[in-house]
Amino acid sequence: MGKISVIIPTHDRADILPRAIKSVQKQTRPVDEIIVVSDGSTDNTEEVVEELAKNDERIRLIAYYPGHNGNYARNRGIEAATGEFIAFLDDDDEWLPRKTELQMDLFEKDPEVGLVYSSQNCIYLDSGITYQTQPMWRGDLSKRIFIRGEMGTPSQVMVRRSVLEQAGPFDLELTALQDYDLWIRCCLVTRVDFVPEPCINYYNSAKTNQVSANTENYIRSRLYIREKYRNEIAKFGKDFEDKVDIIVQNRIAERCLRNGEKGKARRHAVEAWKIKPTKVSILLIAASLFPYSVIVKVRSGIKSRNLYWRIKNMWS
Repeated sequence: MGKISVIIPTHDRADILPRAIKSVQKQTRPVDEIIVVSDGSTDNTEEVVEELAKNDERIRLIAYYPGHNGNYARNRGIEAATGEFIAFLDDDDEWLPRKTELQMDLFEKDPEVGLVYSSQNCIYLDSGITYQTQPMWRGDLSKRIFIRGEMGTPSQVMVRRSVLEQAGPFDLELTALQDYDLWIRCCLVTRVDFVPEPCINYYNSAKTNQVSANTENYIRSRLYIREKYRNEIAKFGKDFEDKVDIIVQNRIAERCLRNGEKGKARRHAVEAWKIKPTKVSILLIAASLFPYSVIVKVRSGIKSRNLYWRIKNMWS
């Protein structure tokens, strides 16, 4: 079996970082190295990692000042990793015990698969709501990836080093959606598979207290990615280009809702509607009339019923 390297970028989260590291240590299929990249931390992150490393020689610390961002930290981790397989874990998430076992089973079953993602438990700590994401797509996703960012967060993904060498590192120009951008490039060079059961706990919040700049970063990144892959998308024809543009506007609207910017959400949903009327745009406009916490509750109910599949296909 191939060697697995885990990369955990972190910044000033010494209080919760041990939870992430310990979840890696508890894997039923042990990993070979745990690389913690401290991106300019000013708390006691280094001391915490060094203490854990005393009892686990697999733990390695990379620390530097000043900090850059998560992209830079993950790239530093990739450069230092020696494994044939690279996995990521955000410092505020945790893996469930069988993640590496289940993902490696799929890699070993099909050598043509270069990336494996998984379902996850989305946990909203402030509201007590939890729901499970549902992976849907596997195989050649070189077209579908442009309309479905289905891989999810870095914590859900394991990828062959050889694929990363072809796809390239995280794009340092992006301030959001760095993972989606990398998954696009991976899908252009390899086949994909998924583990249907949750392999991570992803901690989130239904509160809408993000600053406006976060929304603007997301919008800029969405539009940057659209332009970056303009030629790839154009290969599939005008109808597909329109479909991508509709989804870009709807995704922006959804993020605006999450960040409490209802007026901006409606404007982007209307822009999507102008390209071509869709049910999703109508739903987003209607959703802008309610607090995001209500939307999360509705979503969690939908995801536990068969209705989920019908609604999710509306994004396709």
